[in-house]
Amino acid sequence: MGTEVYYFSGTGNSLAVARDIAARIDARLVSLSSVIDNERIVIDADVIGIVFPVYYVGLANLPSIVRRFVMKLENIEAKYIFAVCTFGGGSGPTLKLLDEALRSRGGRLAAGFGVQMPQNAFNKPLENREKLFNNWRAKKLDSVYEYLVAKKVGHFDSDGLFSKPVVEILISLMNIPVLRPFFIKKIYAMAGCRTDFSIPFSDVTPFLDRSYYADGHCSHCGICAQVCPVHNIIITEEKPVWQHRCENCLACINWCPQKAIHGYAELPNGRRYHHPDVRLADMIKQSKR
Repeated sequence: MGTEVYYFSGTGNSLAVARDIAARIDARLVSLSSVIDNERIVIDADVIGIVFPVYYVGLANLPSIVRRFVMKLENIEAKYIFAVCTFGGGSGPTLKLLDEALRSRGGRLAAGFGVQMPQNAFNKPLENREKLFNNWRAKKLDSVYEYLVAKKVGHFDSDGLFSKPVVEILISLMNIPVLRPFFIKKIYAMAGCRTDFSIPFSDVTPFLDRSYYADGHCSHCGICAQVCPVHNIIITEEKPVWQHRCENCLACINWCPQKAIHGYAELPNGRRYHHPDVRLADMIKQSKR
């Protein structure tokens, strides 16, 4: 019945990884954006891969679109399902949470892998992008391929900038009620929820697009709307307007040819990032229904 690799990507890191894996295991590559609007998702392939970035480790972990995709899957009991999550610092409990979601649908995560990639939001000093690209293709891709071809079960790994104990300590601190506002107050403020920290984090992040805007350098090209994988942007009076179902993938910010879009979590000093092997046309293709 074949193999299919489903991916979600904002600035190309996860797309590049998904493409490399799909090429090695002879899989069909499918964007989550192309199927997420279906009421139910039935996959004929025997082997299913899910490749995606980690968001707000310890707070969100799984992007909303990935969770929604999993909760629409049907008849996955006998499938071999693997996942690869890309991240800037660490993956935390992301793969475990994905496994729990799959089990709620009758399946399970047979194998999961973490891949460190360049940071596309916030500043990470002394980051060596070329080393990260090379580490994936020269060191980790082969081991992932061998594991998947053998259909081994039970492997969950996560290497990254921060060691697992450090990530676990940070997550524990985030969950202490008196300390939690310290970690999330800026995010909640940007989403218009300045003081109500009782609102679940997953209900807040879609509104982070309230911090997004296009400055006077906007050329009205509409690329931001074309690359948005959840169709969260409409063009009104030649300006982008965000619809508050944002995934925070930062595609609109990082792919704007004029660097005219700004918002929460953009890289400092006007810098923009996308994976060097991913083109604008690839992102537009991902976002087509």
